[in-house]
Amino acid sequence: MKKSIFFAACAVIAAAVSSCNPISNDPPASQSAVTTAKDNLVLHIGFEPTIDKLPAGISEGEAFGEGSLLGDGFYGFGYSNKSGDNTKQAYMSYKLAAGNPFTSLESMTITCWVKLPAGKPAKGALLSFNGTGVEAVWPSFVYLFDNSGVNADTGQEEQDFNGRIDFLSVEGKPAMWPNVRSAEYARKDTWFQIARTYNAADGKWANFVNGVIVNEGEFLPDGKVAGGIKAAFASDCDRLYIGGWASKIEGKAADEWLNYFPGAIDELRVFNKALSEAEVLSLYKEELKVSLEAKK
Repeated sequence: MKKSIFFAACAVIAAAVSSCNPISNDPPASQSAVTTAKDNLVLHIGFEPTIDKLPAGISEGEAFGEGSLLGDGFYGFGYSNKSGDNTKQAYMSYKLAAGNPFTSLESMTITCWVKLPAGKPAKGALLSFNGTGVEAVWPSFVYLFDNSGVNADTGQEEQDFNGRIDFLSVEGKPAMWPNVRSAEYARKDTWFQIARTYNAADGKWANFVNGVIVNEGEFLPDGKVAGGIKAAFASDCDRLYIGGWASKIEGKAADEWLNYFPGAIDELRVFNKALSEAEVLSLYKEELKVSLEAKK
């Protein structure tokens, strides 16, 4: 594993604490227009090395292999697998310590912007946390894109977006897997926003593209709500990876399908509540506006 570059302060606008209190410092001027659910924002990775700061309990990002800072992110900088090849090692690593904002999360929303490469398999791990999973290939938490295909009824290319969250505090270690296959996730060579919400009170989850809900459901193992997302972050969960599978990076599994994300990622945000449909749409519109204005 060859280290390619190191960022002194690669991502995030805030100082969150272990109680998951929202960030309190002012955001960079270029992002001041993004105000949706700002009191619930606990993590923002914007890949802006000159202005971003990490929250308590998370170390600065470090890029490995083919991973690099992209000069033309969704706005400003973004992360990129510069090879565009999902078999080429490319990822960022963040060390998690006591006081990181994930250990106290109950409900949550994760949003980010992605760009899939044109003419290449768009299959790979977008976001992954290490730690005890149900089996070796599945860590505590992972979101991924899977291979695209063509819908036999519509003739449209479709792409899987799925992932897995292991609730380790629940007997039997049930795994929530809110996956979806849709043409909305098959957009190539263009930035689009994805979002996933989870409400710990009722087990409801939802997936979005560009502010619009794509599918939704409930996670009720044995008829009971799984509870807080913090259960996924056990004591042995101490790394956040962007663009790669934790289990493959750490040598716990070597399966060929544990691919690296082949595209680009920007504006990763984590909120300590399940945003409503209206809030997800509002966030999308605000981020889109900032991007358009930055490129004028």
